[in-house]
Amino acid sequence: MSAPVSLLVPVKPPARPTLAKRFGRSVDKWLQRPGRYFITDEAMKRFGTHAIMGAARRYNGWRYAERAERHAEAYRTKLASLLRENGATGPSHIEIKDGYALDTSLSLPHLDALLEQADALVEERSGRTFSGVQQPFLRNLWFNEDAEKVPAVLDFITSSAVLEPVMRYLGTVPVLAKTRPGGIRLMESNAALDPGANGPFRESQLYHLDIHGTPLVYVLVAVRDIAPESGPWTFLPDSVSERACRAMNYGKRGMSYRVSDEEMYRHISPDERVVFSCPRGSVLFIDSSRCFHYGSRNAIPPRFQLMYAYTNVCRSDLSMTFLKNMSYPFATDASRLRKMVLK
Repeated sequence: MSAPVSLLVPVKPPARPTLAKRFGRSVDKWLQRPGRYFITDEAMKRFGTHAIMGAARRYNGWRYAERAERHAEAYRTKLASLLRENGATGPSHIEIKDGYALDTSLSLPHLDALLEQADALVEERSGRTFSGVQQPFLRNLWFNEDAEKVPAVLDFITSSAVLEPVMRYLGTVPVLAKTRPGGIRLMESNAALDPGANGPFRESQLYHLDIHGTPLVYVLVAVRDIAPESGPWTFLPDSVSERACRAMNYGKRGMSYRVSDEEMYRHISPDERVVFSCPRGSVLFIDSSRCFHYGSRNAIPPRFQLMYAYTNVCRSDLSMTFLKNMSYPFATDASRLRKMVLK
């Protein structure tokens, strides 16, 4: 009598859960309080943003190591098939150089529908106050439930033509940010809504580098024409920003996170700025962790801009320990690439 098949075929024992899987949530809870503190201006000046970001990357690298490796391996070995499955019709014409790329072709997939749907939200919500206010001068008109109602917003940002240059720049399959800043924001910059509009520039109106990931890519879409008087996003290319960082010891202990114009222009020329003052439908790809930037200064008339945030799986802040992770909808038959970006 032959032996049962189960005795003939060695049974692989179930994999033991990693320490991150076993204890990760408990450690997250322990890190919530310091995580909140480390994003304050006081902490960033006291410890330096480089030290804070390095510690957060090491923790997230332990916490999310398996997923990070899956995304990196997919980029290394499956990129072409992932793009084809996701609807790629050829190589993207966009290449991020010196930290940014500007596309004014109006040819990106789903852009027309995106602009139409975003414009409807602007008509409905602009000039009003919502709980998503970021600053008095910068207001978020996007609600999380809009992802179900406004499909072009996700169709655009998960299209192969948009994802390909981002992946080539990051060297991995990214994720759409799920904490702060949100992966999708529809921002209104409007001086008329700001009680302090006549005061000194503050917060994101001052030069800074983002700390929630590095490298990272923002994709900014001009929902309406952005005039020079609309407080446009203004930035320094990577090479210029690097020169300024070295000169100021930016990111080191004792250096403020926000930098005034006076301090910045001691080290670089104002002529080296790039201003995202462009027609409706223009799209800016930018690594805001490498390119100093500011915006929303004296926005008359208002500026309306969609902002997408792509990060690596392993962020360089601890926001995932103390903020609720947002979720993005996707169909069960969605492409593997779309699921990886949105999940």
